[in-house]
Amino acid sequence: MRLLRAASIVLLLGGCCGYSTRSLLPSHLRSVAVQPADNTTAQPGLGEELTDALVTAFNSDRTLRVTSVENANLVVTATVDDYSRAAASYTGEQVISAYEIVVSARVQAQDQAREEEFYSGNVSARTTYDPNSKTEDQAAREAITRLAGEVVRQILTAW
Repeated sequence: MRLLRAASIVLLLGGCCGYSTRSLLPSHLRSVAVQPADNTTAQPGLGEELTDALVTAFNSDRTLRVTSVENANLVVTATVDDYSRAAASYTGEQVISAYEIVVSARVQAQDQAREEEFYSGNVSARTTYDPNSKTEDQAAREAITRLAGEVVRQILTAW
């Protein structure tokens, strides 16, 4: 009976996964600065929109405090390098009923304290929209917001 009880306790304690509300980032990373994003696409305004969306996404996440480049532990730079819009679905009469927008960016995050690259990668996001209920600009802003959220997620889980 003792053996069964001991085995149960070992399985219970050993088989549990840990959960923490602490960040997985290194402890010296407490603040972030977002450099103005570049835009190499033909679609105007995406760089500015991504910059604003990244600041909003980092503020919403609250893991890192958004600050100036001089005071930041981590500096994020991004370049919007792809924007595409394609038909996603058609009606029976072969009229486009939905479009899909895909936005991609090259992203880098520099660890200022250790003077090394913390994260580098390509990130993309997509959204589908009905042209009868949204404009392309509204859908593009939604895609940029999703892109910013994905950038923040990838940076925070890079460690």
